[in-house]
Amino acid sequence: MYIDISEEVKEELDSRLSLATKDNGDIYRLTLPEDGKYDNHGDIIKYIDEEVKTLKDMKAVVKALINGLNREA
Repeated sequence: MYIDISEEVKEELDSRLSLATKDNGDIYRLTLPEDGKYDNHGDIIKYIDEEVKTLKDMKAVVKALINGLNREA
């Protein structure tokens, strides 16, 4: 018996990529303003464009992406 799981796998990958790049908790915490107001976001691309200036910043982004992709199934 053959079971095609390709659609389920594709959906899971799409979901993980979306959450890891658009709604990333680590990036959300990195963009939390000093005064604690709600002007932060979890978008990795936006964070790279606006905030990444050093290798240390880029390491934080890579770690956030890996953490976002490596959640439990």
